[in-house]
Amino acid sequence: MRTALPGVNGVGSTLAQKCSDIRDCVADRIGLNKFRTWFGDTTEFQLEEGERLDVLVDNSFVGKWIASNFLADLAEASREVLGGRGVDIRIVERTTPTPRSNGSGPPDGPPVALDHEDPEDEPPPPPRPRRQAPLRGQLQKFIVGPSNQLAFAAASQMAGTPGQAYKLLILHGGCGLGKTHLLQGICNAIRTAHPTQECCYISGEEFTNEFIYAVKRGRIDLFRARFRSVDVLVIDDIHFLRGKKATQDEFLHTFDAIDAAGTAVVLSSDKHPRSIATLSEPLINRLISGMVVEIAPPDFATRREILVHRAAEMKQSLPDAVIDLVAGRVVRNVRELEGALFKLVALASLLKEPISTELAETTLADHFTTQPVKPSVSEIENAVVQYFGVTGERIRSKSRDRTVSLSRAVTMYLIRKHSTLSFPEIGRLLGGKNHSTVLMATQRIERQLGEGAISRWTGLTGPQSRPLREILEQLEGHLMGTDGARSQ
Repeated sequence: MRTALPGVNGVGSTLAQKCSDIRDCVADRIGLNKFRTWFGDTTEFQLEEGERLDVLVDNSFVGKWIASNFLADLAEASREVLGGRGVDIRIVERTTPTPRSNGSGPPDGPPVALDHEDPEDEPPPPPRPRRQAPLRGQLQKFIVGPSNQLAFAAASQMAGTPGQAYKLLILHGGCGLGKTHLLQGICNAIRTAHPTQECCYISGEEFTNEFIYAVKRGRIDLFRARFRSVDVLVIDDIHFLRGKKATQDEFLHTFDAIDAAGTAVVLSSDKHPRSIATLSEPLINRLISGMVVEIAPPDFATRREILVHRAAEMKQSLPDAVIDLVAGRVVRNVRELEGALFKLVALASLLKEPISTELAETTLADHFTTQPVKPSVSEIENAVVQYFGVTGERIRSKSRDRTVSLSRAVTMYLIRKHSTLSFPEIGRLLGGKNHSTVLMATQRIERQLGEGAISRWTGLTGPQSRPLREILEQLEGHLMGTDGARSQ
């Protein structure tokens, strides 16, 4: 006798429980997202007297993908549930698909066995249900610093009033800098503050795969209805569309439809839209018409705050010296910084040793940067802005105010010292100044350093004075992540 999962055809037995256990075990092995995508609610597990496991699917496309990618997981899950005893596994296609609108059992008619052949190249998954699983990112848990404060402000504004200030927001930057966190945070905030608005979050890869699947299955109308009817469309890693002309064209039409309806689009990318290879010119022009914001690697102070915050979440107390060491030596991105912390805490617990700088040096050697990381232009400008209490706009202006002039000269000097930019390039970045202005500013700073000059300016708390050499040492220590002890 063949027994299906409980809740599918109403039959309950030991075999049914084992089917359910195998199903849960497969989900644990491949991850809940993949399981929902490829097995979902309609794929049935059936055991025939415990000797053979049949996996019933609605179409051959899904069946071939399961056979090619998850057969080993099905076998291991079966052995685990059945006490080490292996069973034959068949992937079978129903003659009539199971309706998705209810929990009724499979239609009558014998299932058709599928050959275990390779699927088509880069096969897409079937469309997912509209209801999405909860997203992890929360805006209130995002650590804000000079490298991401504009991106955070833009994300918060989009979450508070979707589509009002701007209809298109693009966050770009390297891996592990918090783009996904902000995108998910926008969705979660909208769903909380505006429960009647539909916010759809999807990755660029999933968008592409679902488009291809819709084309192959003749369901393009359903695809368009899904994505063009939302209030806020959020696509993570839009750069996945590079080189995929048909998908780019479809996304462009989708964006135009959403824009015409007055709703909003939020995207993330690893590069500025202009720098994404093989992106069509019409799509680039549409993207750069929106609010495009870069997220840079976090500076030392932000890295330190991230470590303190994450350690508190883990209920771990880290010595200041350890925090300074890790924040100063793990500099590439937030993801690696958090990974280093988790690794250190886990090993200390395993060894039953206190967390110390010696343990961190030994444990995190492969995470530590051995060569100094050069600060970016934006990091230099942000550091100077904060130090002197001015704005980036004033530095780039023509103002000859003493504080502005000092800030501008220090910025030019540090950019020249820590980058390969020429004098004309630096001038263009700082408000279109000519190369002689940059040259004279850097020469003036060098001369004053040699003279041991005292710099004077008016900060947020009033008149200030300090040796120029000390100012530059503090700024460079902050930028290079070596000012941990002084910053406390």
